[in-house]
Amino acid sequence: MTFSREGKEKSLILEYDGVEFHTKNSDMVTRHNFTQEYLDYDVNRQIELESYGYRFLRLNKFNLRPEHDGETKTDVLDRFLRKAFDADE
Repeated sequence: MTFSREGKEKSLILEYDGVEFHTKNSDMVTRHNFTQEYLDYDVNRQIELESYGYRFLRLNKFNLRPEHDGETKTDVLDRFLRKAFDADE
């Protein structure tokens, strides 16, 4: 995904991970530990892509879950995207 503002482009790799396929022990994964349970392959691939200058946003059913009354998954995604694209401004 590429975002352009005032002639400047920023790229972002957006990945939605199914917990069943991208974690070491999917039966034990919770919203509190999912970041520690990612497969080494996925983490290493992310690190490699980031080393080329890409931003990487990894989503799943835990971090995309609305946290506030009236908030939707779209609102959560919008918040993540704004944070990712505004990181160095």
